[in-house]
Parts: sequence; structure tokens; C-alpha cells
Amino acid sequence: MSFEARSLTVPSVMWLGLLPSDLQRLRVPRDSLIPLTKRDESKLNSLLKRPYVASQPDWQKEMELMQQSQVKAEIQSLASIAPDFLTNIYLPNKLRYGGWV
Repeated sequence: MSFEARSLTVPSVMWLGLLPSDLQRLRVPRDSLIPLTKRDESKLNSLLKRPYVASQPDWQKEMELMQQSQVKAEIQSLASIAPDFLTNIYLPNKLRYGGWV
């Protein structure tokens, strides 16, 4: 509907939270990851074809990584690293140093 009302658009978007590259960098155990569904794959392919994604190389890289790995994760999967990893390490560092695209 953004084509009908300028007030429905957003000037910028950021990908916050757990990134596909985080899963590899942090070596999140494979058994705590979720396989992509056919619907996920379809949505991912659709997103990769959108023109604004081409102008966001970091997004494109993350989506391609997700496509290659064929997995996704809930942020709670970080508890498989350590029970307090999310609250004591991941989130404080993400907020302090960035790490979103």
C-alpha cells in the first residue's frame, strides 16, 4: 500500500537480531538450527529478486548464506552455546558494537 500513501513507507530498514553469519561465526550447534521450509525458500528467492536488495550488499550476502546453509534459527538457539550466552554476551556485544545490517 506504500504506493498509495507516502506515510506508509519507511526511510530505512535494518536487519536486527541473529544473522545467518552469526550462526557460522558463533558455531551454533547444528541440532539447534531449523531447516528452511519450502515456504522459507520461496520467500528468500522472492526477496533476493527485489531491486532494493541489490542495493544492500550486506543483506544480499546474509540471504545467500541462508540459502546455502538451508537453515534458520530462533534467537533462543544461542542458549545451546551457554545458558547465559544470549543475555550476558551476545546482546550486550551486539548493542555495544553493532552487528546489524
